[in-house]
Amino acid sequence: MASTAAAQQAAAAAAAAAAAAVKETARSFRWQQALAAAAAKGYKSATLPQGHATVVPRCSSSSSSSDSSSSSSSSKKVLFEGRYTNFSLGHIWEKYDFLQTHLLLQEALLLQQGQQPELLQQEYELQQRPVVSLSVQQPQAGPLDNPQ
Repeated sequence: MASTAAAQQAAAAAAAAAAAAVKETARSFRWQQALAAAAAKGYKSATLPQGHATVVPRCSSSSSSSDSSSSSSSSKKVLFEGRYTNFSLGHIWEKYDFLQTHLLLQEALLLQQGQQPELLQQEYELQQRPVVSLSVQQPQAGPLDNPQ
């Protein structure tokens, strides 16, 4: 009898975990579709390596010509114009940019959550983490307290 109850509890826990996994998968597909639609419209993330680098030759002075260890790199100056132009690991940057875009979108939605909480309530119900609401009132529970 005890083993039957334990088996039922294990089955219920497995069903809850499966339901949460299905919800999270559906949520990730929605994000993927939204990002693909934005990319199709020509959206460029602010975190992508954009801009260009300009190589400016330095004027040779008497102090630099007296150095015996002057190299070709010391005679040039590289100016990076734009944001994040010094990344050369493109295959790693693409993975980082996908994750960073997701985090930046969540940060951007915090303002909307404060103005219209009912707009994003369904999205936060799908997340398996507590929601921290910011207000000027006295807190009734800490952010790590789990009200269950």
